[in-house]
Formats: sequence, structure tokens, C-alpha cells
Amino acid sequence: MTLLDPPTIRQYSPRTVQTVALVGVASSSFTITVLSAALADIADDLGSSVSTVTWVIAAPLLAFAVFTPMAGKLGDLHGHRRIFLLGFAGAAVLSFATATAWNAGALIAFRVVGQGFSASTGPSALAIIMRVFPEDRRTHVAGIWSAVLAASPAVGVVVGGPLIDLTSWRILFVIQGIGMTVAVLLAWRVLPSTEKRDDLTFDLVGGVLLALGIGSLLVSINRAASLGWDHPVIVAGLASTPVWLALFARWEKRTGHPLVELAVLTERNVAVPLISQIFLNGPYMAALVLTSLMLASVFDFDTAAISLMILPRPISFALGAASAGALVERVGGRAVVMAGTTAVASGIGLVGFGASEHSLMMVGVGVAIAGLGSGIARPPIIAALTESVGNRDLGVGTGMLNMSSQIGAAAGISILSALISADSTGARYLTVFAITAGCALVAVLVSGAIRFSGAVKPSRPAASPTAPYSAVIVERGPKSTEADDRGDQ
Repeated sequence: MTLLDPPTIRQYSPRTVQTVALVGVASSSFTITVLSAALADIADDLGSSVSTVTWVIAAPLLAFAVFTPMAGKLGDLHGHRRIFLLGFAGAAVLSFATATAWNAGALIAFRVVGQGFSASTGPSALAIIMRVFPEDRRTHVAGIWSAVLAASPAVGVVVGGPLIDLTSWRILFVIQGIGMTVAVLLAWRVLPSTEKRDDLTFDLVGGVLLALGIGSLLVSINRAASLGWDHPVIVAGLASTPVWLALFARWEKRTGHPLVELAVLTERNVAVPLISQIFLNGPYMAALVLTSLMLASVFDFDTAAISLMILPRPISFALGAASAGALVERVGGRAVVMAGTTAVASGIGLVGFGASEHSLMMVGVGVAIAGLGSGIARPPIIAALTESVGNRDLGVGTGMLNMSSQIGAAAGISILSALISADSTGARYLTVFAITAGCALVAVLVSGAIRFSGAVKPSRPAASPTAPYSAVIVERGPKSTEADDRGDQ
């Protein structure tokens, strides 16, 4: 028995395991919204510029996107409990270190390394949760997962904002470090072990090649707005991306223990969710940035007022995500995903009309509708992909899903925010929000190709705690083709 093994043979209830895992996930995400609003204060405190301090958010997101698939694969190979504990322990230490940052460079470095540790916790936590619930609860579990991820930043705004005003931005990372420490201690006691695969080794070469390919793409997109798309650095980064990814694909075909089974990426319920996440999260995250800029320039709001106007978005997302499982049981996965993605596009468009008509009510309602739609749509999409990759590759599967979301966010924010300027009018914002909504409509079309069954009426007995889930996806394999085709009608 090692320190990372469960201390007792006691088995905790699935709900207890879920709660403990989500405590950790919540502690890792609650700072992001309030941190965005505090960038000016951080820049002043550290004697830096806002443009430099912006990397406090951008750089960790890039690190998260690059390292998540590799961290997920490590969990698949060495056990998700082990990776979860190591990741959160490292993230807790780095969170406390971040609170001591003496300049912008140290702050960004601590955040990047800390996010690298945190990247391992998401896929591992989700993989553990999915193993302890019966199969007809898959979308419910994904919904609660998404709800916590959305609600945590909202709590950060409510709690963190006043604390920053009373003390300093550093208190955020002290609180986060305490939360992560508590999460590690609870997880060590409660989380069950998952199987290790001693027959395989980690594909380090494949991980490096994938990191270079995705990293060069994300950094190029992120910096294009400030440097220009024709800047040599941007051109070189974009040109090198397909080269690295081609080398990655070639290596994966030849190695005996690939990071990603390329054949899996051609499966309908893997490829389509990955693509849909790009077109769903890209406009959704771009709309967040555009809304903040619009409220500042068109309505002349300060940071506190902007934060309050955006607050309905994570709240409605959480409500939508929590209800997604019940909706899938009633009307089926496809109807839920199509309605959710349509709501995202509609909400974004309504925010644009609010800017043009100078109507805060339109803006607020649009923000809430977009959040609700995204919350409803994501859990069935997650369920579709995780069912398709199977339990053995849950970590790398969810890691790839997170990576595609970050690619969409980076591209959406960089490209769409470049269409406005400091003196943009409400009419100009209407045009840009209309373009953003049009991009979100692509997600509606793409997600419609995900294969779902009809409405689910759970009537069979609960499966064993380690059984695979299948709440909304009909079973895979040659015998399920006719059922799949009927479900598509």
C-alpha cells in the first residue's frame, strides 16, 4: 500500500464520491470570472500593464488546453485517483505560491504551472464519477458536473469581489489553495481506485508533438489580435501547426502505445462532439468578452457593474446543466442539444440587439438565455463522447473534448473581438454579435449529427457501480445499427 492508495477498504456511496470530486473541481475554477474583473487592480499592484497581466488568464487557459489530453491519458494508464491526488496537491502548492507573486512574470509563471497540475484533475474526476453511478444516470452526472463548473465562478464573483475590495487580489489564491488542500484530504479518504494498465506506457513523443501542434495554434490565435495576422511570428506559428499535427498523426500510427487511437477520432460520436464543442464554445466565450467590452464602451459600466450584468450567465448555465438529464429522459438527447445550441445563438443575437437599442433588459435576458442553452446542450454532448470512447479511455477522451473547447474559445475570442474597437457603437456591436450568433448556428447543424436514442424511460435495475453508462446513447456495435438509425429519425 502506498500513500496514494485508499486508506481503507470502505466503499462510499456514489453521491459522496461525486460530491468530493466536485469540491476539488469547484475550487480550481471559482477564481476565473472575478480574476478577469480584477486585472486592472492586479496590474496596478504589480506595476505592470493590463495587456501584460491579461496573460494571467490567457496563458493558463492555453496550458490547460495543451496538457489536458496528456493528463487524461496518464489517468487512464496509472489510475485516475493517483493522478487526481497528485494534480490537486501540486495545484494547491502553486495556488499559495501565486498569492506571493512579486511581479507579473512570477504571477503568470505560477498560474501556468498551477494550471498544468490542474489539467489532470478534470478528466480524472469525471472518469471516477462516471464509474460509480449506474448507467442510466450518465447525462444527469454530466449535468451536475457542468453545473458546478458554471456555478463556481459565480460564487467567486459574489464572494471574491468584496474580499478583493477589503483586502487584495491575493486573497483569491489563498482561498483557492485552502479549498484545494481540503479537496485533496477528502479525496484521499473517499475516492476509489481505478484500474491501472501496466501493459501500456505513456506516449511521450506523441504528447510532445500534440502539445507543439496545439500550442503553436493557440498561441498564434491568441496573439494575432495584438501583433496582426501577417506578423512573422503568427504566420510561422500557423504554418507550423499542420506540420506538427501531421508528425503527431504519423507517429501515432506507428507507435505500439499511442496517446490517442486515431481510429476512434473517425467515429461519429467522437468526431462530431469534438467539432461541435469548437463551434459552441468559440462563440459562447467570445460573446462573454464582447459583452464585457460592450457594457464598458456603450453603457459606460465599471468593473463591478459589468460583473453583475454577466452574473446571470453562469447561474443560468448551472440551472440548465442540472436539468439536462431530466430533459433527455423526456424528449431525447437530440432535441435537448438542438434546443440548447439554438438558445445559445438566439441569446447572443439578443445581446447584440440590446447594444443597438441601448436596452439593458435585452442584454440581461440574452446573457441568461445563452447561458441556459449552453448548460442544457453540453451534458448530452459529453455523454455521447464518453460512451463512444469507453471506460478505458475516458481520461484522454474528456481531455480531447476540453482541448477542442479551448481551441474554440481561443479562436472565437481572438478573431471576433478583433472586429470591434474602443469607440465601437451599439450598431457596430450588433453586427459583430450577429456574426457571433451565426458561428453558433454552425454548432446547431453539427451537433444534430450526434447519434442519440429517443426519450429515455429508465426502468431497468441500476447497474453495478463500475458498469458503463448509457443514458442517451444506444449501445455500440454491429447489432445496434438499426436502433441507431431509428433513433436518428
